[in-house]
Amino acid sequence: MHYYSEKPTSKSNVKIIEENLRGKIFKFKTDSGVFSHNRVDKGTKLLVETVEVDEDDKILDLGCGYGVIGIALADEVKDVLMVDINRRALKLAKENVKLNNITNAKVIYSDLYKNVEGKFNKIITNPPIRAGKDVVKEIVRGAKEYLEDNGELWMVIQTKQGAKSMAEYIEEVFGNVETVKIKGGYRILKAVKKGEDDSSSNS
Repeated sequence: MHYYSEKPTSKSNVKIIEENLRGKIFKFKTDSGVFSHNRVDKGTKLLVETVEVDEDDKILDLGCGYGVIGIALADEVKDVLMVDINRRALKLAKENVKLNNITNAKVIYSDLYKNVEGKFNKIITNPPIRAGKDVVKEIVRGAKEYLEDNGELWMVIQTKQGAKSMAEYIEEVFGNVETVKIKGGYRILKAVKKGEDDSSSNS
């Protein structure tokens, strides 16, 4: 069973890990059967450290796992919705929200966008590449629907796992893409959903 399965069958092995993110120490309860359970994944950490947020932002942490992205950014934004398909990860994310005294984050079960309502200023994701490129492309297409005008999609992908071709696909969907950072074999990609009147005035 994979970490992107709904119900992991691997034997539970709960542990607490600590990570310094954006200058603050966070504690995360993790378990087997969820993504990167021994330590915060390098790509996730790079994404969290690189993403730019505003205090009025509504953020969607898509494929939240045990909650690193949403929890690390929650203090700096208005509110956070964290979603995942993995039931074990969701239980951990809910516990980690409490463990880190976060009051403005909600955790729900959703297969990608299926249970997501409303629109967001930022959609931030470390997508499940192993679930296949079609899933990642679905994340990109859906992001355009669920973002406010001028909202941003932020994504981390390993260069060797097709980051360049995914950047091309993002550009195809959004009409723009920026490689914000390249580090340690990872690329941070960002796209902006242009409003109706932006296309002519801001090239």
